[in-house]
Amino acid sequence: MSLRSSLFASVTPLMETSKRLLASLPFAFSVLALFAGALTVLVAIYTQPLQRVVIVGEIGELHRVALSAWLVENVSSDAARWKLDSTESKIESLPWIRKASATRLWPDAMRIEVVPHTPVALWGDGSFLNSQGQVFEPVPGSETLNLPKLSGDLNQQAELMDLYLRLSEMMPPEQPLRLSSITMDSLRDTRLFLEGGMVIALGRKAHLTRFQRFLTWYERFGDEVSNRAHFDLRYRNALAVNDSVDSMAMAANSDTGRGY
Repeated sequence: MSLRSSLFASVTPLMETSKRLLASLPFAFSVLALFAGALTVLVAIYTQPLQRVVIVGEIGELHRVALSAWLVENVSSDAARWKLDSTESKIESLPWIRKASATRLWPDAMRIEVVPHTPVALWGDGSFLNSQGQVFEPVPGSETLNLPKLSGDLNQQAELMDLYLRLSEMMPPEQPLRLSSITMDSLRDTRLFLEGGMVIALGRKAHLTRFQRFLTWYERFGDEVSNRAHFDLRYRNALAVNDSVDSMAMAANSDTGRGY
């Protein structure tokens, strides 16, 4: 074989390969263009500016208004950059929010679900208690809520909340008795103050048993005393009543069921 023939034989496959490559270039460019377009769309979607925030959860109008205003001032930049974890953490830093969860609603909305602390009673001066006995600061504007007040040492809030819930459950709905406040000193000496002015001294122990004794007595003789009567349940099986209206004192022995 001559040198010319040898060179032609070696160049021919390269030319065929080049032709195939050139023939496939339009298809490759089409794929690249499609990929670039898809990437552009994805980037546009992921960087879509935040247009609205949807707040959900079992919250009242007071919480919703306060949270909306707070979000604008404190979380707008993080929310706009879709920093969900940071948004959640900042919301949960509010003393009246127990839990928050932020998710994205495609393409341009954020859904924020919040679980607020539900106030059950007032605690001290300006704080609230939830049903677990946890102290928290109220949402602005909630100072006007009509709630019972619990007072005691800092380590007694859970015990006082549990006592309040149990006493409330014991009260028959047909009786016009409503707890206004409960106080407990460092020795657990406990007093109940009812709406209207009635006072019940429960002492340091057997609070539920003694309160049931009061309810049994009140069901039979409650019409005979005023709303300003004072009851002393600090007896083993009796109670004492002092009614300032009639300036009288009575006692009832729970063993006999007789009223005096």
